[in-house]
Amino acid sequence: MKPRVFVSSTYFDLKHVRERLERFIENYCFEPVLFESDSVIFEHNTPLDISCYNEVKLCHMMILIVGGRYGSIVSGEKQQEKKNTYNKEYISITRREFDTALKLNIPIFVFIEKNVYAEYHTYNKNKDFFDSKTLAYENNFSFAHVDDINVFKFINVIKGIAIKTFERIEDIEHYLSNQIAGMLYLYLQQLQDFKDESKVLNSVSELQSIANRMNEMLTAVGKNIIQDESFKDVVFNQNKILIEFFVTQFIDNIRFKDEVEISDDELNKIYHELKTLIFNPSFIQSLKNAKDFSVEWHLKEEQAKKFESALRNINKQLIIDEFHYFKIIENYLKNIFPIIENNKELENYLDLKLKSELNLEIQGLPF
Repeated sequence: MKPRVFVSSTYFDLKHVRERLERFIENYCFEPVLFESDSVIFEHNTPLDISCYNEVKLCHMMILIVGGRYGSIVSGEKQQEKKNTYNKEYISITRREFDTALKLNIPIFVFIEKNVYAEYHTYNKNKDFFDSKTLAYENNFSFAHVDDINVFKFINVIKGIAIKTFERIEDIEHYLSNQIAGMLYLYLQQLQDFKDESKVLNSVSELQSIANRMNEMLTAVGKNIIQDESFKDVVFNQNKILIEFFVTQFIDNIRFKDEVEISDDELNKIYHELKTLIFNPSFIQSLKNAKDFSVEWHLKEEQAKKFESALRNINKQLIIDEFHYFKIIENYLKNIFPIIENNKELENYLDLKLKSELNLEIQGLPF
């Protein structure tokens, strides 16, 4: 079985891009799916675009290319709406293909022509003007690189996903090569660490299960034999165990190239960057809101790079040699963030333990 990759774009203006992408996808031994290459099965007595949407459902990945043309209207829409460029927003075939993949949580890689994206920013800065009903068509306003203002409205819809601009097809190929390599790396890393990771997850689940059972037991029986404060202490201590377990996992999954002697001030700055970038509540929330794997993966990758760069700015010798960031953040997201989000005391306990262990990892044992 080969991964099937659907290439979505308007055809005539991006024909050369689609041809190159088809060869690029084949070179990876993936199966490219393009309607012009007879890889879409067109159903009898069914509009052609419906067959494309159905084919998207059978694919594992989508490459979306946005150029200066918006494309043909989907079947079932009122044709007159297509002509009301500045007043009516209609759905194009490309946009419906994108919507189909998005609903099915299929990873989508989005590429937008650089000139088109530049004009999109012009549109956004003057959005009230262009969306105004008082805009006279006789003014004959037109953009240099876009034939329909609906292109910009489409970009507004997709901007929640990581977007890459391009000038040449090589820009797309280079980016996709890195992304595919990254996805393969993650898969191989998961295979390599599968047993250890399973133990980690099982241990965390077991700790949580014990905590839950103790909570239920104490709720049902303990109120008659212990004070409320003692009950809270038991729960608090169970959560401390989870935090200690997480700190151990964190340290096991980060390695520095060399032991580096750092000052207390540098240690404080390092931990500040860790909390600001890796454990930032807004960033954690953005991961929760990520609609598909490609978005989540991109967010994590970018944040990890920012953290490594921040450390080098603090001390040039602070070079991370190994950082299994994805494993760390998954544990934090699922097991640690929920218990410290509204508990300052537990958050302080995490800070104390993790800062101390991180200091030992960077500087080595003090003997």
